[in-house]
Amino acid sequence: MSGAPDYIICLECDSPVYTFEWEDGHIKEATCPVCGNDDPTQFATESELEELAADERFNRQDP
Repeated sequence: MSGAPDYIICLECDSPVYTFEWEDGHIKEATCPVCGNDDPTQFATESELEELAADERFNRQDP
């Protein structure tokens, strides 16, 4: 990804977040207005979220 994305996704509540700081290809700072999450590691770009969804280790399935 060459520039900052238009939005990132909160991994706590799956809400889009449009106000964040992006530096060197990574999320530097973000706060979710829905749940209050402010841990930059708990946000993902749309493409990162798609990669996580495709990874079977991260699929949420009921037993």
